[in-house]
Amino acid sequence: MTIHDLRKNGYKVRVLHHRKHDNRVLGAVKAKGGMTVVQITTPDGVDLEGSSKCSDKDLYNKRVGVQVALGRALYKACA
Repeated sequence: MTIHDLRKNGYKVRVLHHRKHDNRVLGAVKAKGGMTVVQITTPDGVDLEGSSKCSDKDLYNKRVGVQVALGRALYKACA
């Protein structure tokens, strides 16, 4: 299931990306580390949330972060 599928079926989905900033350069974002949070509200009003955190040793990848966070949020719906 994708975010597009969820939205098409009446779910409200928010995706938040948190990145670390490089204080040595104004406005620069570090390539490594970060966090993605997916918040889902079902049509009946149930709130679900999943997150993924990227190691400070790995390059940040939005697509992978969204997939992991979405999977974790949907897993909570089944539990």
